Amino acid sequence: MIPHPISPALAEQLEHCRSIFVRNCVLQVSIGVYDFEKEAPQSMVFNVTAYVRRESASPKHDGLNEVVDYDFVRNTIIEHASSGHVQLQETLCDRIAETLFTKKQIIAAYIASEKTDIYADCDAIGVGAWYVS
Repeated sequence: MIPHPISPALAEQLEHCRSIFVRNCVLQVSIGVYDFEKEAPQSMVFNVTAYVRRESASPKHDGLNEVVDYDFVRNTIIEHASSGHVQLQETLCDRIAETLFTKKQIIAAYIASEKTDIYADCDAIGVGAWYVS
C-alpha cells in the first residue's frame, strides 16, 4: 500500500512524532450502497497509523498513562465498524479519524479500509486518506 503523498509542512511535523499503528485488522462490517451489500456483513481490512507528538509519547516512568494506548486506536476502529450500516468506506474512515482526534496528542493519521470480497480478480478494493487535526 502506498500512502498519499504528504506536504512538506506535514512531513516536518511528523519528524517529531511516534506512530501508533493497527495493521490488518479484519472485521465483518455492514457496509455498502448496493442491495446485495445490505444483505450481510462484508469482510474488511483496516490499517490505521496515528501520529503522536514525541513529547506526548515518550514515557518518563514507563507508564501506560503517559502515552496514547494502541488499544484506543484498535477499539476506535472496532467501535465504528460495528456501529450499524454505513454506505461508504470514506464515511467510515472519516468517523474513525474524528474519534482518533479526540486525543489531542494525535496530530495526524493515515487510515485505509479495504473490502476483500467484492471482486474475484482483486485482493481488495478500498480507500485511504491522510487526516490532520
